[in-house]
Amino acid sequence: MAIDRGKYRRMFIEEAREGLRALGNHLVELEKLEVVTADGARLAGHAAATHDAMDAAFRVAHSLKGMGAAMGYTAFAELAHRLEDLADIARQGRSIGSEGYDLLLEGSDRLEELVERVAAGHEDLDAGELPSRVAALVERLRAQQASTTVPTESPPPAPRPVVAAPPGQPTLLAVRVRIADDASLPQVRAFVVHKALAALAGWRETHPPPDALRTKELPGRTLTVRFDPELADTGAIERTARAAQGVAEVTFGDAEPPPAPVEEAAPAPAERPEADRTVRVRTALLDEFIDSVGELLLARSRMRALASRVDLPELFDLVDEVERLTRDLHARVVAARMTPLSFLTERFPRVVRDLARQARRSVDFTMTGMDIELDRAILDELSAPFLHMLRNAIDHAHEGDEGRKGRGKPAAMKLQMRASRDRDNVLLELEDDGVGLDPVRLRRRAVERGLITQAAADALGDAQAVELICMPGFSTAEAVTQTSGRGVGMDVVKATLERLGGVLRIDSTLGRGTRIGLELPLTVAIIQVLVVEAGAPGSRERDAYAIPINRVEQAVDVDAGVISTARGRPWAKIGNELVPLYDLSGELGYAATAPRGGTVLLVGRGADTTALRVDGIVGQEEVVAKPLGPPLSEMTYLAGATLLADGRAAFILDPLRLVRAEAGGG
Repeated sequence: MAIDRGKYRRMFIEEAREGLRALGNHLVELEKLEVVTADGARLAGHAAATHDAMDAAFRVAHSLKGMGAAMGYTAFAELAHRLEDLADIARQGRSIGSEGYDLLLEGSDRLEELVERVAAGHEDLDAGELPSRVAALVERLRAQQASTTVPTESPPPAPRPVVAAPPGQPTLLAVRVRIADDASLPQVRAFVVHKALAALAGWRETHPPPDALRTKELPGRTLTVRFDPELADTGAIERTARAAQGVAEVTFGDAEPPPAPVEEAAPAPAERPEADRTVRVRTALLDEFIDSVGELLLARSRMRALASRVDLPELFDLVDEVERLTRDLHARVVAARMTPLSFLTERFPRVVRDLARQARRSVDFTMTGMDIELDRAILDELSAPFLHMLRNAIDHAHEGDEGRKGRGKPAAMKLQMRASRDRDNVLLELEDDGVGLDPVRLRRRAVERGLITQAAADALGDAQAVELICMPGFSTAEAVTQTSGRGVGMDVVKATLERLGGVLRIDSTLGRGTRIGLELPLTVAIIQVLVVEAGAPGSRERDAYAIPINRVEQAVDVDAGVISTARGRPWAKIGNELVPLYDLSGELGYAATAPRGGTVLLVGRGADTTALRVDGIVGQEEVVAKPLGPPLSEMTYLAGATLLADGRAAFILDPLRLVRAEAGGG
């Protein structure tokens, strides 16, 4: 009976993608530890370090083979089987060389292509000549191993204790495989385990039988497989069973006879309560859910505003209860959208490996803090920016292996990706110990490319010159290559980050390296804003604007006496610091006025600290951010729009981009 592909296709696609990502990362890490002796064996220390990882890669390949076979994708299963054979040689402690790792990675890529074909609705899968190439290498490696292996006598295996069976009945070994409590579709997973174990020597029977797995529940989420104890290899059985995804436990019972042919079935043991059950949900559905919750939050805020106009205590109590419930619902929906950074970054070791090999440069790449969670909508936007940053690091920061040695550095450039929490933000950093950025060269290249004038370049400080790399069309590459030279890179990073409400920071020291920091909000759909007012001087009408609360460091009252003018710009002394002062009404195009005191917001940090005077502060609100279409979307300081609790529409401002636009002449 053939498996219903339509019923299980989505599960196959998702789990195959997950397995292939893990396989690629295992292989990249193992390739770094490939140090061998003259006879092809790994050095003892490296063998110990790589055995577990290669065993994990073998199990993934084996699981992929079983999944493909269960779905009837013969080409997929065959290629996975060949990769499993190659991984098996490596996990035995033998070197497969760079050719072997190249084939394993190429095979992983081809399997990924086949999975994407399945996702696109194609059923005709073809792996080409790759399975035969892998098989040829496997045969060659096995032949080399046979020619260098010296036969030695080994003691016979210890006899397995056997319990006597009732007269006339053979004794079988029972293997019980329990499917994890949080694994979906336990019957399908059990069927995959059965297919894999039934191919091993000594298999006799499976309970429940395969046909029953297609139509009935799996009692106790446990599959029992019986083997002939004289033929069974318990080590191979356990490895094969654990290779299947979703397996929680594999146990071997005492030798036992098979059940009598005719016997009343004993009641199945009661299933243990299932904790932390999970279900896969489409991202689009979560997006719709968060939109609905956002509208509910808006309705709640308007309800509170209306309730404040009447003297009815019962109404206030009801509004408080609704607010409590909506906040709880909002927190749960946001939590459902949160995804670990590893979902995005787990493929980066493979990306760095391929880029480094293409550039013929050595890179020591590490990642920490990838268990920190971000809104899935933000993660989906970060893939391209991170790829640009990784390419830039390898193409521009790396001096070349020999060049690094000449400077007294290790040949391999250290490239570190770190993630950490900072209040309600996430800080992502990419740091290298490469050549660093040269402000003088950056100014010269910007002028040569016609991006700025010589006068403008001369006026830039070193910190501002470093930010030139974010200008569209800027590149320090002398020639266009496959990965650089077109002037598209850091401008994508900066534009994406600012669209998400984040901040980009670049710190670099010539000769020592560069650190690029990305500060991002945890979520972008529903945000906390400070509602402020701006308008023409003397007018009673004021327009409302929203500024994300994570962009505001402090709100203070400033007297006119602490305001001075220098270099043609107003400055305000706040504490012991002198910071540039801007007027929100003037920056937005209302009639300009002389510098005056009043309520000032401090935005930005460090060298970016700026004082922004507002006509008034309405309060803090939780709002739903909506994107803008053209032509408003082309105004970089507009981050979106929203409806406020009092019913007014308001633009969401990026204050730093607003003042930078004024400083840059519009």
